[in-house]
Amino acid sequence: MGRAVTALLLLAVLSTATLIHLIWYRTATANIDTVVASLEAQSAGAVRNELSANLALVSSTAEIVRSVLFQGAIRADDEVKREFLFLSLLREQPAIAWIGFGFPDGRFFGSHATPDSRIEMVEIGKALPGDPRPLRRDLYRPIPGDIYFENRLTAESAYVAEGSPWYRLGKDSAEPAWSVVNILPNGFEPAIVVSKRVEVFGRLEGVVMVAVSLQRLSTTLQALNVAKGSKVFLLAKNNMVLATSEPSDEIMAAHLADFPASDTLAATVAAAAKQNDSGVFRALLDNETLGPVFVSSTRLPFEDWRLVTAIPRSTFAGDIDSNTRRVLFIVTAIVMLAAIAAILFARVLFARPLSRLAEQLSLIERFELDNVRHTPTLLAELNDFSFALKRMARGLSAFARFMPLDVVRPLVEGNIEPKPGGKLAEITVLFADLPGFTELTEQLGAEVEPSLTRFLTLSIAAIHAEGGTVDKFIGDAVMAYWNAPGAEPNHALRACRAATAIRNAMHALPPLAPKHDAVRVRIGINSGVALVGNIGSSERLSYTAIGDVVNLASRLVGVAKENGVEIVLSDMTLEKTNGELTTRSLGSAMIRGKALPVPVYTIDQPMP
Repeated sequence: MGRAVTALLLLAVLSTATLIHLIWYRTATANIDTVVASLEAQSAGAVRNELSANLALVSSTAEIVRSVLFQGAIRADDEVKREFLFLSLLREQPAIAWIGFGFPDGRFFGSHATPDSRIEMVEIGKALPGDPRPLRRDLYRPIPGDIYFENRLTAESAYVAEGSPWYRLGKDSAEPAWSVVNILPNGFEPAIVVSKRVEVFGRLEGVVMVAVSLQRLSTTLQALNVAKGSKVFLLAKNNMVLATSEPSDEIMAAHLADFPASDTLAATVAAAAKQNDSGVFRALLDNETLGPVFVSSTRLPFEDWRLVTAIPRSTFAGDIDSNTRRVLFIVTAIVMLAAIAAILFARVLFARPLSRLAEQLSLIERFELDNVRHTPTLLAELNDFSFALKRMARGLSAFARFMPLDVVRPLVEGNIEPKPGGKLAEITVLFADLPGFTELTEQLGAEVEPSLTRFLTLSIAAIHAEGGTVDKFIGDAVMAYWNAPGAEPNHALRACRAATAIRNAMHALPPLAPKHDAVRVRIGINSGVALVGNIGSSERLSYTAIGDVVNLASRLVGVAKENGVEIVLSDMTLEKTNGELTTRSLGSAMIRGKALPVPVYTIDQPMP
């Protein structure tokens, strides 16, 4: 109803608003694409210059180290001066992750800026073929104007500098060699590495390397002056992604095609790269989510790397588009106010009351009857419906107090047909009563009721805690059974645990009378096959269990009295516990109605 009213109001002026909006939009955006293209080119050029300057600084750092070693100002084997040089350069260039030197004999030394802003000196020594190389790591913490030594670790390393791409390329090239590596001395750390050959008097001294981790390079791109809502990619050959100004879902894909579909800018860049094989291009592509997107690809003076920028048209034209849309908003303001009023009207009168009633019905379906509340509404019919649900909940709650909830629920849901009938099932039956209750009733009269209520309450709690079903109360006795109506594989053990819990709870309370101190309760437990179901007539039914197993459980209460114990269980019950219960044999007992003696057992109460 609310949607229908809203639609009628919107249709009244929708055609007029659309016409005015189109006229204004065409007038305002006649020459905007030319202006936006110029701004985009300037932005992409600025990013390219800044990134080129950063990478040139990395290359110059490698050249500084090479020159110092080449001129002999510092020898590669001079540990103290070498550490000072590497540390000074590393602290001056936050974008650099590693400054290292690989020796021809397999040794390696480097300074590493860790992600937690510490600096470590890593030295890997020589080793015989097949043996691990000794590793030394000195960890430093920067302090204002200096560094503070924290710890030295020694271990073994499998890293082989001369086998790394940066070493091989730098060794064989007279020019700076750029490479992308995944493994560095500390393990997996994808990085861009520039390496240079170091010679002294025509003899190879080693290869110097300067590395920028791809993660830090992405951080550098994020810090550049990139237009808001735009994205920058640093690509190598075959559209391999080296860095990006904004990873997708905190993950940077290895190739353009690997970015998730949710990253619409990456998908647009991939489409533009597929359409332009030259590697250097400027294109304008439509994006379903962002609208027109300017994509620019330019080469960097480092290997075959490219810088690709993706800038949505809305980044520069957002204000103009916003003003254009504002015209439409002004024209349709009256329609929207009317629609809001209609929605509120329908929500208050219909939607919200019906939703609350549905919640109440759901509570009744889950038998959370105590949570059902009357929810007043402005409509009399829905108000009466709410009252009816409250009365239904009270009725079901009262009904559940006279029958086990496990029986009430299937009856209400229609899973059990309310007619006489049953089925044979293996169950465990428990009877528990108060010893000497008749005598107590004669002595106390009506004042005995609190004691009886307390006993029945704690008995029901113990039975329900073990998944049992309370069948009925017989005077001061309670009958319960397990494995019906729901299946319970450990029904015998659960019944015995419930009996022990009842006994312990009774002993935790003051005795009903001085001579009722030693024996507080008498319980009989038996297992076997019984008829379980709706027993009675067509007018009145009772969901219960009948059979010899029930009779024997009831008579074992008397056996408990004869033996002066509180719990007696039959051999059938003990067998069903699968040896998980500690019992004491009471021998065999003659039970009325049984031709042969029945072996019986008890569960002794632990000594205090």
